[in-house]
Amino acid sequence: MPLGTILSLSNYVVALVLSIIIEVSIAYVMGYRQKKYLLTIMMINFITNPILNYFLLVLSFMKFNINLLLLGFLEIGVILVEWGLLVYTFHKPQDRLFLLSFITNTVSSLVGIMIFWI
Repeated sequence: MPLGTILSLSNYVVALVLSIIIEVSIAYVMGYRQKKYLLTIMMINFITNPILNYFLLVLSFMKFNINLLLLGFLEIGVILVEWGLLVYTFHKPQDRLFLLSFITNTVSSLVGIMIFWI
C-alpha cells in the first residue's frame, strides 16, 4: 500500500494488536516483567495507537500529504506522551522509562511501516 492510503478497520485492529504485542514483548526483554508494567504498557497503547491512527485518517481525508517525515514527528509525540504516562504511573527513573518508550515505539512504528506502507 502506498503512503497515505486509508487503512480498513481490520487493518487498524491488526495495527493495534501488533503494537501491543511488540511493545509488551520489548518491555519484557528490557526487564519490565511484572504484570503491572506489562498491563500498563498495553493500556497505554489502547489509548495512543487509536488516537494516532485516527489523526492520520483525518489528515488523509483533509488531503494532507502523509509521508514518513510527518509520521516521524507524530511518533515523537507518541513517544513523549507514553513516556509521560509511564513516569506518572510508576515514578521510576525518567531516563530508563524514556528509553523504554523510545525503543518500543520505534520498533512498532518500523514494523507498521513495513507491513502497511511498503
